[in-house]
Amino acid sequence: MCVFAKQGLTKSMNASFFAMTISDASEIVFQIWHNFCLNPYAQQIDSVVDFVEVQYLTAGIPSLFFMRITGWITAYITAERCLAIALPLKIKQILTARRTVAILVFIYVINMESLIPVYFSAYFVWKFIPAQNRSKLGISFRSSKLEIGKVNSYFHTAMAMFTFALVVMFTGVLVLRLKQKSKWRRKSTSRAPQMEKMSRERKTVAMVTVIAAVMIACYAPGILLTIVAFVDSDFRIAGPKTNIYQAAWSLAFLLHSVNASVSFLLYYKTSSKY
Repeated sequence: MCVFAKQGLTKSMNASFFAMTISDASEIVFQIWHNFCLNPYAQQIDSVVDFVEVQYLTAGIPSLFFMRITGWITAYITAERCLAIALPLKIKQILTARRTVAILVFIYVINMESLIPVYFSAYFVWKFIPAQNRSKLGISFRSSKLEIGKVNSYFHTAMAMFTFALVVMFTGVLVLRLKQKSKWRRKSTSRAPQMEKMSRERKTVAMVTVIAAVMIACYAPGILLTIVAFVDSDFRIAGPKTNIYQAAWSLAFLLHSVNASVSFLLYYKTSSKY
């Protein structure tokens, strides 16, 4: 994050990666809190907080929010590189740093707005626990929870599949372009300055491709589980298949955390400026 800020956010690519690092770092923080809340040993802590319940609003939903943000930004970055390939002489005029920042802000805002119904349908409340003769801070839901949850599920499924499909499509284009450029470079005898420029462009495309490929690999299980939950009403956290549901999503969350955690390694290995 600091590296991209020092390099300057006046460049479109730096601004995009800066926004993605914010999303990745935030996702990791919320995921750590999520893991703590669901840890069986956390339930043994003498606390006034019911960690299993409060994690829904304080960890689970925010973590999914930043996962979705990362997906959107990755889709934008890959689309930008594809546009740079199609219109190499006009890309800097089309996607200026200011326009890129506006698009990134729009991505954050539109995803934040999708959280409003979720946080409207649930709220914190003190619940009396007879077995412990004390009250604990937990979560309660309004009567509109089922309707809001269904609409939000449709929206999340549609957006997740849409962005995932975009990333796969644009990454495929970049991979093909990389192969074409590699063949062209082996046959070309161009001047050194031109070759140096081509090399820099190739490295940028390669970096974006690697980052997108890792995201595809790490997000694929989550997308699959989202589709399964959409078509199978029993595949819910409170449904008959709750054990399978929790085990499967634990793996998906782990892969999401891996994607957010290895980003700086990918930047370091694929970018000479990092």
